[in-house]
Amino acid sequence: MMKTILYNLHKAFKSKRARATLLCLVSMFSLSAQTPRKDSGANGSNTVEPVLVGNKLPQDFWSRKVKIYNQGDTAFVELSKYKGKSFILDFWSTTCRACIAAFPDLVELKKQFGKELNILLVNSYGEKDTYQRIHNMPNDILRTNDLTSIYADDYLIKLFPHDVYPFYVWVDANERIAAITLKRLIGRVSVNSFLKNYYRYDTNN
Repeated sequence: MMKTILYNLHKAFKSKRARATLLCLVSMFSLSAQTPRKDSGANGSNTVEPVLVGNKLPQDFWSRKVKIYNQGDTAFVELSKYKGKSFILDFWSTTCRACIAAFPDLVELKKQFGKELNILLVNSYGEKDTYQRIHNMPNDILRTNDLTSIYADDYLIKLFPHDVYPFYVWVDANERIAAITLKRLIGRVSVNSFLKNYYRYDTNN
């Protein structure tokens, strides 16, 4: 299983810099094998199973409604809004300094690759990271820049269970999990390589 994961990562990122960081990422992927937890669906009987690198998103992913925060405004939207492009999910919390420090880089990546790539922040600390806490952070980058964050998440955290931050999930245009990485791989070179190596043509439907 570990060899398969590393192979998928190698395919996703061919730059020398990315290959040099693979050893730093190995320990993270065991998090994806955690035992599935009960979903909070209406009937209480559905389960949400963690998604591994190389697998596709579950069929009901795009029909899920989530709470989003964008420059002070909030709304409920279906994840289908972000369908059609490759995208990066950035799991963060208000107490993660490294997460917040990376936001300016994400703003720049969105400006450079916005036509090909969606970037979506995900905050799963609903009880602690309320709207007020997110909105009133000392660093006002979310209030003044077009970075959208899901908040009060209780679904994506089950698809990609983890206990380290920041935590990035890379999904290609074929809806397949290409990689799960740390902040070190978030940059123009890595994103450019990711987009060039994943196209909508998929022989493994």
